[in-house]
Amino acid sequence: MSAAVVLMALGAFFVGGAISFQRQHKPAWTVGLLALIAALLVGYGWYSWFQAR
Repeated sequence: MSAAVVLMALGAFFVGGAISFQRQHKPAWTVGLLALIAALLVGYGWYSWFQAR
C-alpha cells in the first residue's frame, strides 16, 4: 500500500468527521478546519499518486 493511498484514506476519514460535526451543529470553524484538512490530504494523496506513475 503506497503512502498516497494512506493519505487519501485519511482524507476520507476527515471528510466523514466534517460531515458528522456539521450534522451535530458544531461550530463552523471546526467543520471548516476538518474540511480543509480533508481537502489537503486528498489533494496531496492524489498528486502523489500521479507523480509516482
